[in-house]
Amino acid sequence: MFQRIGLRGPLFFFVVLVSLVFSGLQIVDSSEASEETIELVLLGQSLIEHDPRQYLENPLETVVPLLIDADIVMSNLEVSVCATELKCEPTRNDIFFHGTKPEVLDYLKSININLLSLSNNHSWDYGLQGIISTIDETRKRGIKHAGTGKTLADALEPAYLEIQGQKVALVAMASCKLSPDAAASTEQPGVNILLPEDDEAWQRNLTSIREARSKTDWVIVYQHFQSIGTKQWQQSWARAAIDNGADIYVSHGEPALSGVEQYNGGLIFYGLGNFIFHTRTNIGNYTSEVWESVLVNISLDSSNAKKVRFIPLVIDEGENGPNFLQKRGYPKVAQGPQGKAILNNLSKLSLPFGTDIRITGEQFLYGDLN
Repeated sequence: MFQRIGLRGPLFFFVVLVSLVFSGLQIVDSSEASEETIELVLLGQSLIEHDPRQYLENPLETVVPLLIDADIVMSNLEVSVCATELKCEPTRNDIFFHGTKPEVLDYLKSININLLSLSNNHSWDYGLQGIISTIDETRKRGIKHAGTGKTLADALEPAYLEIQGQKVALVAMASCKLSPDAAASTEQPGVNILLPEDDEAWQRNLTSIREARSKTDWVIVYQHFQSIGTKQWQQSWARAAIDNGADIYVSHGEPALSGVEQYNGGLIFYGLGNFIFHTRTNIGNYTSEVWESVLVNISLDSSNAKKVRFIPLVIDEGENGPNFLQKRGYPKVAQGPQGKAILNNLSKLSLPFGTDIRITGEQFLYGDLN
């Protein structure tokens, strides 16, 4: 049985609103939502090399209003940050090197991103110095982060936020092609790496998830999954994370959307694609799907009810001209047939997991996942 609810603001052009009723959990109607409800926004990955305010007037005009009032806005920082006073040495010299200055963190903070995974295939692009610098610069700005650390224990450590009396934790890891030198150890800074067949890393990360579960109301597990392992292995890890206490699993890696699964009282996002995408590749290098994404808005109530909205985004591939690389790669809310096509694609990708996503642009409905 579906019920109608209202949504704030004019920017929800095409919105999927899926409320999840898990075993033992109840839906809370928006008119009855308690003051303890917090708003979590999950974004695609942020491969950001430039502060857009230097090149564009009013960048992300239609997206920022969807972020600015949220309690938690999370992304993955898909670059290595070199502090202004440092001279960092790149570990690669191709067009897929992504290192930048701390100004990008200033911009992400200005649009209310306050929770970041730092674990991904670009974490090592400035080597050991970049790992430490990225951590320090993120911390200086008060942005909570997880997935890298100055020791392995630090890289495994959950990030914690407390919002309106509710505690939220993030545990983050990377399953992707990285130099062996990038792995955090007892003596060296680096990335929390989880690879297939590494049972010790598997158990370490499950321990971190259980630790987070014991201390918080909500646990998010992030995995950067790319070019390593199979989709079946990713699913086994996502489900293990839920079985050991995670409420939400979210992944990036391959720059495209993947499906959504409801599993054992938790919610699994197998891939949210891009949010900001400062690729140096030529126009046409990627298919159109790489330039499409969704913003996920989740209401978390103290009674453990979850409501989920998907807002379609399209990312500007750019056009040749002055400052081409600096002006491309930013999202806007997708409208009309384009927005509906993105949501239809997400729905199609989610059907193999038994997830029924219902789309409407006129009436906003919520109900059970079938």
